[in-house]
Amino acid sequence: MRKEVRMPTGRVAVQDYEELVGFLEQTPRRIKELVSEVRKDALRERPSAECWSVVEQICHLRDIEQEGYRVRIQRILTESNPSLPDIAGDQLAIERNYVDQDLGLALDAFIDARAENFRAIRGLSVNQLNRTGVYEGFGPVTLLELLVKLQDHDSGHIDELTHLRDLYLA
Repeated sequence: MRKEVRMPTGRVAVQDYEELVGFLEQTPRRIKELVSEVRKDALRERPSAECWSVVEQICHLRDIEQEGYRVRIQRILTESNPSLPDIAGDQLAIERNYVDQDLGLALDAFIDARAENFRAIRGLSVNQLNRTGVYEGFGPVTLLELLVKLQDHDSGHIDELTHLRDLYLA
């Protein structure tokens, strides 16, 4: 499990916010590139029982983007201190049978959902970035902290997909 990152509320450096948004915007391109470098016959391979395959990683990213971050971002921007439920990623992987889903459709859906989220977070004011919600299992969080959490989530999956790419290089 990755370490949670918390950023202080208050004054937000525009440069830091711009770098964060730039990273989030580039994630789909980076992930698509990594996936394209994996052998086709290995896309559903798990290197161990604890690790997800490439297809499972992408389905997870799609669902977390659509059902997690999209909802959380919108609720923080439109509601007063909303409750932000967590999503049980491992449970969804089993219930939705990620390993047998279509990789191309899942990747396209992730890219589309990120583009929608990107439009929502681009050009936010300091006041908007400091709006808060209560994230289940995490506690009070500003929108900026939520975006840092999304960046951390992206980084973890980029690392995992890089490992899978290195194992199953095309």
